[in-house]
Amino acid sequence: MKTKAWLLFAAALIPGAVLAQDVVKVGVMMGFTGPFALFGEQTKRGMEMYLDEVGGKCGNSRIELIYRDEAGGPDKAKVLTQELIVRDKVQFLTCFNLTPTAFAIAPLVTEAKMPTLITVAGAGVITRRSPYIARISFTLWQHAVPLAQWAAKNGIKELVIAYSDYAAGTDTRDGFKQAYEKAGGRVIAEMAMPLQTADYSVYIQKIRDMKAGAVFFFAPTGPSGTAFIKTFHAMGMPAAGVKLITTAVVDEMELGNMGEQALGTVSVWHYSPYLDTPENRKFVAQWKKRYPQALVPTFMDVAAYDGMHAICDVVRKLGPKFDGDQAIAALKGWRKTSARGPIEIDAAERDIVQNMYVRRVEKLPGGGYGNIAFETMPAVKDPWKAANPPQ
Repeated sequence: MKTKAWLLFAAALIPGAVLAQDVVKVGVMMGFTGPFALFGEQTKRGMEMYLDEVGGKCGNSRIELIYRDEAGGPDKAKVLTQELIVRDKVQFLTCFNLTPTAFAIAPLVTEAKMPTLITVAGAGVITRRSPYIARISFTLWQHAVPLAQWAAKNGIKELVIAYSDYAAGTDTRDGFKQAYEKAGGRVIAEMAMPLQTADYSVYIQKIRDMKAGAVFFFAPTGPSGTAFIKTFHAMGMPAAGVKLITTAVVDEMELGNMGEQALGTVSVWHYSPYLDTPENRKFVAQWKKRYPQALVPTFMDVAAYDGMHAICDVVRKLGPKFDGDQAIAALKGWRKTSARGPIEIDAAERDIVQNMYVRRVEKLPGGGYGNIAFETMPAVKDPWKAANPPQ
């Protein structure tokens, strides 16, 4: 008791001092090297921006972020996750970029009862793999299904689905196709393309030969999607009246590489840095002040910022000492008004509920290009879960 009293007295004499037991360690698993290094950088920016705004503390507890690189693949991520839990004694895990990694670590977090908040990986089933996983990012069907419904209602009666052939691509294809056909649309063909395709001309020529009036295209945000859109434009598809719709392929992190070739592309996504809301205008202004070297924030920055906010709110509510059940209970029903609009972690499925925006790539008044929202679909829950109720 005397030692504890002395520590409390010493802490009171040192401005800003925080006792060791008031540190909450958060393990952050993202790709910081390799093809997804940019995503890791964006995640780091968003989390640290939020922590800077609150002085690095949530309530009376200081947050310590411990970064680990997901780039080694699911097996490596399992080892690193085990180290974070056992050696580093983290009290929260967060981020996780890829669905296979989220699947791989689910048994570990279940066994350890470790609260885990996903900020990227988008397969609908992820939160059902462990009762200790919640998500604040998005699901693949959350965009694909509303886009399919919008397309069917807006004169796109038939189309080709062209997608990168990996888990997220097939999942997105399934959600889009199911919703599109249910709404009365007709899928002419499904075209699976290798994830690392460098030359899309053969595939786009096939689409031309089918005389398709529209294409739904899905690929991970990055060079692959940009190559498709450039080839699509170079082969005269927009000039021939072929419409292109997508999800995050035309995100602002790639629009600069696409240039005017992306003009007119319609997408459904849960964020645009050009959303005209007070919360987004404030967020973008703060973000530009902190990161003047970057152009605009992306959905990755926003998800990481929101994820850190949610974790901090749990710590504020529970203090520095909590278990996994208490943390997950605190996350259920958590809500705020984000830069992306109103968001909530659904209490039943522990998954994100958020607005979807129908956007079009347009020229910006000050130069450059941006996704301008022209329709809002409010409070969209994950359609995959609605289509696949728990057994």
